[in-house]
Amino acid sequence: MKATRTQRLIRIVQLLQAGRQYDVSALATETNVSERTIFRDMQVLREAGIGCAFDPDTESYRIDRAYYLPPMNLSLEEALSLMLLTRKFVDERVLPGAGSAVAAGLKIESALPREIRSHCGALLEHVEVGEMRVSDADSVADVMLRIQEVMPGRRKIRIRYDSYYEKEEIDTVLHPYCVTFRSRGWYVVGFSEMHGAVRTFKLERIVHVEVLGVSFPQVRDFDIDTYYGNAWHMVRGETPYHVEIHFSSKVACNVEEVAWHRTQRMRRRLDGGLVFEVDVDGIEEISWWVLGYGDQAVVYEPEELRRLVASHAQAMVDQ
Repeated sequence: MKATRTQRLIRIVQLLQAGRQYDVSALATETNVSERTIFRDMQVLREAGIGCAFDPDTESYRIDRAYYLPPMNLSLEEALSLMLLTRKFVDERVLPGAGSAVAAGLKIESALPREIRSHCGALLEHVEVGEMRVSDADSVADVMLRIQEVMPGRRKIRIRYDSYYEKEEIDTVLHPYCVTFRSRGWYVVGFSEMHGAVRTFKLERIVHVEVLGVSFPQVRDFDIDTYYGNAWHMVRGETPYHVEIHFSSKVACNVEEVAWHRTQRMRRRLDGGLVFEVDVDGIEEISWWVLGYGDQAVVYEPEELRRLVASHAQAMVDQ
């Protein structure tokens, strides 16, 4: 939802909360849009769960008293952070059902003092968030909801999955442990009866979900961080490696300013270059990251990673 429309919806809610009666024409005048736009805006507010009702006797709109929030003692910094999150970072491409989060933000914003709303709104006009390189989360909203609903009761589900690894659609009974957002997409992690092990499934590639009438035993020792271990991103290899990469001064700042991995250590060389050290389980994923820096990165150890990067580079040349 664009910021300008968000601001208009907030303004409509504020006007209706003030207690005066506003018909379509008055709301259009107050917000400087057409009456047709007001009709669309009122529908958006209703779909967001905001109780905007039309009174046929007065031909005006009102907000149900149950919609009002109790007073909140938010500081300027807290209000700005909240508005920044809901206006700029809540994105349907990242968060399934993003409209509910935006609606919640609208409700809270409308309860803030006018001076705080105005000040924060003016500050946010100068903030822009670029494109996020993520999978389309809106397309998996229904799948995620079905999986989330069964997890508290530990219900088994049968899924049909378009597996890139098996290169075909597979069917398995899954014990869903948790849903996680990693590496630009949403995944469900759980025990797969077909594989006899805990596996990760991308929600976008789940073709069908069937809730089964049977529960799986409670697993007390599962921990998502332990499951992924020290994988560079998501694919955890069987062998742990200590990795040391030297970056040239040309890209040192770019590497240094990002938290790439929880085990990373960095130190500058006298020539302005950077020594990057990290401990990872498996080297396949990190090899592609190294290749992204081209001739500005040199792998010092382990030897297995040096050979793997060289092999990838040679294959690129051959093609």
